[in-house]
Amino acid sequence: MSVTRIARRYAEALADAALARNQAEPVDADLRAFAEIMRASRELYELFRSPVVSQRDKGKVLDAIINRARPGQMTANLLRAMLINNRLHYVSEVYEKFRRIINERAGIVVAEVTTAQAIGPAEQASLGRRLQEMTGKQVQFQFKTDPSLIGGVVTRIGSVVYDGSVRTQLQEIKQQLKTGDR
Repeated sequence: MSVTRIARRYAEALADAALARNQAEPVDADLRAFAEIMRASRELYELFRSPVVSQRDKGKVLDAIINRARPGQMTANLLRAMLINNRLHYVSEVYEKFRRIINERAGIVVAEVTTAQAIGPAEQASLGRRLQEMTGKQVQFQFKTDPSLIGGVVTRIGSVVYDGSVRTQLQEIKQQLKTGDR
């Protein structure tokens, strides 16, 4: 089974339970924290992925993390279920899918906006209005800067990319000059 399907199954079940109990935000915070722990520690990731390490030893490590981090019961139950099914090393993927599901159900889209330089609040608001009109949904931003863009904006919403960067426009002109298209 693919990682995407595994992540979707756990994330959908968790989202259903969390929303039914009005616990989406605490579960999100707990799961995000655990996913960050796994991303930060390659050794921990490898431990939970390893078929050589016993389930008992993995369980002890997970219990120690749960005791220290103190996630809610729903998140702790998910982590233990993932451990039992040898899927705990996929927790980052489960978290990302969970976040998307929660956003979808709330009518929110996440827009990853990359600009050559940081943009101010007025430009952010203007971009937000345009993207909200385009998508018909509430837009949540993640801003990044990349000086190699030279200017303009690259926006990614899901798998759709809107590239209005100067870098891309220059590359297109260069390609046209090479092929003789005008």
